[in-house]
Amino acid sequence: MRRRTTTRMLLGGFAVALLLAGCGGGGGSSAGGEAPGVPPAGPVTVLTWDPPATFADNEPVDPYRDIDHYEVYVREEANFTNSDLPVMVIPALTSVDSTRAPSTGIKKGRKPTSEFILENLNPYLSKASRQYVSLKAVGVDGQKSTFMPPVAWDRT
Repeated sequence: MRRRTTTRMLLGGFAVALLLAGCGGGGGSSAGGEAPGVPPAGPVTVLTWDPPATFADNEPVDPYRDIDHYEVYVREEANFTNSDLPVMVIPALTSVDSTRAPSTGIKKGRKPTSEFILENLNPYLSKASRQYVSLKAVGVDGQKSTFMPPVAWDRT
């Protein structure tokens, strides 16, 4: 996941690269394990990510064919488990037209979804001002990735 302000997390290897000095990110996690969230250095409004390289069983992932959707998880603590339920589902592919992506050379078609506006979660959240957000990729066959490292989101 990457905050527009911005932290980037790679789903498959859970390697976190800080894109701007001073921004927070998340720690690694195994499926069902605990992962501490790191507080953000500034306001987080958009979450972005790269598709996973593999699912939880280490099978390679083609983001154009293998991922059906992403599940969004939100908690007041950063410890996500497999018993948590997603609060929202995001389609894995987004439509692209020539006016939206002229620099990519993609005229029309679909590209992997890679961002989400966090304020869209507000109807599903508790009153707490700090929430932790994580995602799982879900394959067309139901296979899931492990949790992405959580990102702390301060709703102010």
